[in-house]
Amino acid sequence: MSEGSVRFALVGAGFIGRIHGLAIQAVNRVFGETPLRAEAAILIDQNAALAERQARQLGFAEWTTDWETGIDGADAVVIAAPSFMHRDIAIEAAARGKHILCEKPVGRSVAEAEEIAAAAARAGVTNGVGFTYLRAPMVRHAIDIVQSGLIGRPVSFRGWHAEDYLADPAAPFSWRLDASLAGRSGSLGDLGWHIISIARALCGPIASLDALAHTAYPHRRSGDDPARPVENEDWAAMLVRFRSGAVGTIESSRIAHGRKMDIGFELICERGSIAFDGERTNELSLYRADESAAVQGARTIRINGAHPDYAAFIPAPAHGLGFNDLKTIEIHAFLQAISEGRNLSPDLDEACRIARICEAALAASASGLRIEAPETGMTEPKVAA
Repeated sequence: MSEGSVRFALVGAGFIGRIHGLAIQAVNRVFGETPLRAEAAILIDQNAALAERQARQLGFAEWTTDWETGIDGADAVVIAAPSFMHRDIAIEAAARGKHILCEKPVGRSVAEAEEIAAAAARAGVTNGVGFTYLRAPMVRHAIDIVQSGLIGRPVSFRGWHAEDYLADPAAPFSWRLDASLAGRSGSLGDLGWHIISIARALCGPIASLDALAHTAYPHRRSGDDPARPVENEDWAAMLVRFRSGAVGTIESSRIAHGRKMDIGFELICERGSIAFDGERTNELSLYRADESAAVQGARTIRINGAHPDYAAFIPAPAHGLGFNDLKTIEIHAFLQAISEGRNLSPDLDEACRIARICEAALAASASGLRIEAPETGMTEPKVAA
């Protein structure tokens, strides 16, 4: 690293890659003086025209279509390419001593996620995973409320992540539906990882799960083939028991008409409840059972400077942050982790745990039986007690 800065190589210039590029440019301006500053060194994409255009627009010093040579001059690599490219890029980046921030789902399987995590651990590089919604100040405030004990321990959790990008039965086949490219987890991999990460942050490790996975539209048009088989699930739901004793449900769907970015949860605790709606990401609902009956009721907490990282963007309350801002917070946290010689939380080990949970859910659905200790990779079904 050059003195006081981290040179970033961004691999992938599509939707999420562009968001990362904006965040790399914004983080120094938003957070001001920090131990390390971000430097937009090189943007990498297989599409040359896209790489050149995005590099110019996002202010990267260079661009290339070859990630193997492109990452050489970088200190940190942001992997925002499709998941079938994660393994090779991450393992090579680790071998060259590059810090790694990888988008989720990490790789296509538990095996790939574990290979990536092991490579980063061997190299001793800082690593992290792009769980954007865990960076939302109001989600982090919810976690703080639970950890403070204000409303007691968690009792039950209901969480979901639903979108409608494949709700139309006539929508064509894409790489996300091909298990060789996207993995066996469909909605769980693309969406479920986000809400599982939040569930674990609020309630702790998952001790057991039952699940049902369903492909509502098992065939899609692909070129001249009017009915190419879809190889992963459109919808999934888990019934979980947390090690803490709390119970819950976790649902993911890519076929939910009208749901554009619907991630949310309701957490019931001993002395109150918390609710979050991802389409109203600057608000949190809090109910406290210990208040007088005359004033009891769910109250809306609107984002303000008392909540994590908000004041770095805006001094006035309730003006709100957007999705791009959450990525800026993530890049800032990644820089802090590098400067302190530790991993970002969540890291690649957490990615492995969530990958195991998703594979366990598919195993539970296929067998109709409960999976014990799903985070360990022990996916042998058990007869439900």
